[in-house]
Amino acid sequence: MRLIIPCLSRFPLLVVLLGLAACGVESPSVPGQEPVEVARIEGSVFYRERIMLPPGIEVEVQLQDISRADAMATVLATVTSTPQGGPPYGFVIEYDPTIIDSRMRYALRATISNGEQLLFSSTDYIDPFESNPVEILVHRVPESVRREGPSLEGVTWILDSLAGESPGPGAGGAPVNLQFSAQEKRASGFSGCNRYTGGYAREGANEYGSALKIGPVAGTLMACQEGAELEQRYLGMLDRVTAFRLDGDTLSLLAGPEVLATFKSS
Repeated sequence: MRLIIPCLSRFPLLVVLLGLAACGVESPSVPGQEPVEVARIEGSVFYRERIMLPPGIEVEVQLQDISRADAMATVLATVTSTPQGGPPYGFVIEYDPTIIDSRMRYALRATISNGEQLLFSSTDYIDPFESNPVEILVHRVPESVRREGPSLEGVTWILDSLAGESPGPGAGGAPVNLQFSAQEKRASGFSGCNRYTGGYAREGANEYGSALKIGPVAGTLMACQEGAELEQRYLGMLDRVTAFRLDGDTLSLLAGPEVLATFKSS
């Protein structure tokens, strides 16, 4: 049985701190576990230019802590979608209301990108808790502007952790790695013993990161004394991936809120 508190149009920050969220709280009842409070911010992203964007654009909205003027914003939650058609583009961000501190300052930031090319970005301050739903106006940016940090594609990602532990090297001391080819929509790399390859898709929305599905994958058939167990665990992990997050040079693969593995860009 699940208890769902309906969305209210305007919630003061104090109520958010008490766990009743900007747009509702869902508390699944699981025997032996405390109900998990999830706050939601709903809204839409739009632009005023009379243009149609190419297929495959990515709309990202972040909930940020911008309290420190001398430091980069801290991303508390993000949601990414690959919508069809024109704006407005709806979004729902879910986050833990217990991390909100009334002494701090928070904002929403939205971008629209096409691969590594940043097309639109919000420039005005958007208070996440002032109203619900929230409308975010984004403005066109110069064609020369690229997305911040490394993109998912075109980078060799070296496995840094698997199930929260250091994976160690594979056969011959080579690290497990992963590459994404945007043109072929293929994921490939070294899995600890063999080379592997498979398709991937980034369509849809995910409340914990950017939607991602990998596989099925196929690999070479070499037998290894070293790296075989690591390879089995790694390939099983890829099959569970539902989303990813990028934070600087770190890639995290997720299954729901669970971090399955992390990688570093080489």
